[in-house]
Amino acid sequence: MNQVKGERHSLMVLLVLFIGYTSVYVDKYTIGISLVTVSQDLGFDPSQKGLILSAFFLGYTLFQIPMGYLNNRIGARPVLAISIIIVGLFLIIFGFGYSLLFLVVIRFLSGAFGHAGYPPSVSNYISLHIPLNKRGFAQSAMLASSGFAAFIGPLLIAQLLLSVGWRNTYYWIGLAVILIGFLILLVVPKAPKVDLSAQKEKIKVPFSELLKDKQLWILLLSALFINAANYGLTSWLASYLSEVRGISISQVSYISSLAGLCILIAGVVGGYFISRFFKGKEPMVIFTFCVLGAFTVYGVYLFDQLTLSIICLCLCNVFLIMAFTTLMGLPHKLFKQSHIATKYAAINSGGVLGGFFAPMIIGDLVKATNSYQSAFLFLALTLLMSGIIVLAIKKRSVISE
Repeated sequence: MNQVKGERHSLMVLLVLFIGYTSVYVDKYTIGISLVTVSQDLGFDPSQKGLILSAFFLGYTLFQIPMGYLNNRIGARPVLAISIIIVGLFLIIFGFGYSLLFLVVIRFLSGAFGHAGYPPSVSNYISLHIPLNKRGFAQSAMLASSGFAAFIGPLLIAQLLLSVGWRNTYYWIGLAVILIGFLILLVVPKAPKVDLSAQKEKIKVPFSELLKDKQLWILLLSALFINAANYGLTSWLASYLSEVRGISISQVSYISSLAGLCILIAGVVGGYFISRFFKGKEPMVIFTFCVLGAFTVYGVYLFDQLTLSIICLCLCNVFLIMAFTTLMGLPHKLFKQSHIATKYAAINSGGVLGGFFAPMIIGDLVKATNSYQSAFLFLALTLLMSGIIVLAIKKRSVISE
């Protein structure tokens, strides 16, 4: 009986963590949609929108390591709850926005003190408190929250924007996220103190070794470019559809949600498909999907017929997520088990840095050329660069077990 209750509570904890992860991704993925109305209200040009979008990723990148350290010091539970509550608070504060500088600072702080703390805390909690035979399921469920948020987020945000305006939207969403933070405090149990000294000694990787590891740099650069494409597309898609295609916010939400559904399906199916049929050929798989992604992302702009453009968008999202999930699985095949956590964090930091550069560059390109063609060429180029770079991985290093 106690075992059944324990399993039920573990599932409840995972459900709450999933909801928290979903709220984090909803904020990250829907800012592009809300900025359409925010920009119309406050009169921002494309370059200024790019600054708001990029500020978030700069904060996220800079504070990943400090938040990881805080996680080790005080434990996963408080960081989980505090991170989500901070995300909610800054969502509410964003609703009071009145100037470019105000919104840039708020998005930076949200990325730094809110978003940067949640993912490593979830991973830490799962690794320490979820049974080994259930960790795979737990991690997969957390990753699936990305696609789930990309599916429901646009529909939710668009309806609120149309019903109550962008300011009230951020007030209500922020309040809901804060409540999720308190729910985490209620459901996630306090963990007993664990002596991590032995673990720290085990996983410690000299910084000099990180700098000398060519495979690490290859993966980091590839992740940077593929994330530049990913976050560049998600950040600017709504503005493109609204400004160039003349589509209403409601219609934009349906298209974005459809693209999110493709991300969800590809994320769930892609890992099995690639591990089943292409084990040991990961670099070529990534290159192929990146090339296909480059052609289809430019097709979003190239085709005048909206239906063909949407088909290209859906295909691009499938190819992109397949390439990304394959890429992020390579550290487990290339590095020693004791080095994976540190090197994975370095690769992830490089990837998020791509999210900092891309929205800002796209904003400047659109403003300079008065056209989105340069933006989509940039997205295609980043995908090609990611695919080409990953080919430098030595074939003998990829283990097909």
